[in-house]
Amino acid sequence: MVGNRFRGDLEKLGEDVVRHRLANRMSIGDGSDNLPYDEAKAWLAEKATARQSVEKFRFWVILVITVIAAVAAVIAAIPVLKSWII
Repeated sequence: MVGNRFRGDLEKLGEDVVRHRLANRMSIGDGSDNLPYDEAKAWLAEKATARQSVEKFRFWVILVITVIAAVAAVIAAIPVLKSWII
């Protein structure tokens, strides 16, 4: 869990900047205020987890809508299929 002390600074920098600075072993803070690497890694992990949760929710919503549309298409096609078979 990232402390509130560092969260604001990390949010200002953004994920891409923090990830770049971690990868290149650069100081994460601006100037004299250097943020700890473990806090930055934990913050990035929280962001990734939140992003995965959103993606998982979006996947299930799209799946449900697709299944409903498929069932509706089958129900609408039944009269046409009956006329072809008979």
